[in-house]
Amino acid sequence: MNLIYKLFIKLIYSFFIIFFVVFCEDIKEKYHPELTYFSFPKEGILPYFKGEVMDPYWQEADKKLPDDLRKVPEFTLLTHENLAFNNQNLRDKYTLVVFFYAKCKGICPMITRNMLNFIPKIKDQTDLQIVSITVNPETDSVEVLKKFRNQYKIVQNNWVFLTGSKKTIYDLARNQFDADIKLISGKDNLNDFVHTENVYLIDKKIIYEEYIEPKVLEIWKD
Repeated sequence: MNLIYKLFIKLIYSFFIIFFVVFCEDIKEKYHPELTYFSFPKEGILPYFKGEVMDPYWQEADKKLPDDLRKVPEFTLLTHENLAFNNQNLRDKYTLVVFFYAKCKGICPMITRNMLNFIPKIKDQTDLQIVSITVNPETDSVEVLKKFRNQYKIVQNNWVFLTGSKKTIYDLARNQFDADIKLISGKDNLNDFVHTENVYLIDKKIIYEEYIEPKVLEIWKD
């Protein structure tokens, strides 16, 4: 009787081992690798972002960076001085990216003022720049961007305002930064835009590294 009991227990045990192995393999096949991926946070280090769902990724000291990190693709836009601005202007510098439009009456003025208050803290940091990209390039011409800078008394050379192809700008915003932009009908049939309020950080290798909420910039000014 004991022998039969032991054989029965072994049979049940073997069945469960086979079941869980098959079940776990089945789970691996069903779920996308990005949904089961996890990177351990590292104190004092900002993460990169990878994949379609923008998983945070903290670089391991002994490992190379993965191929699917969010990088800024090749692009060319125009500055407020009517000069070409492309990827090469982002290399070897940390860049804060802001999306805005000149006639914005919502979040844009607050972000602009916060950036103005923040600039004195980075005046001696030559490897950091600010890039403001209009989400209304059809209206925000080079001349309009110049007037916007004058309106806010922005004179810093390391703060660049960009306009250009709407497709290029919207592809950058939506596909690379996950920044939502929507066109809506505003007052008096004028176009209005709902757009992200976040400020984005790009590292010296033009890899998207972090986004910053406007409230954080409000704290930084102090």
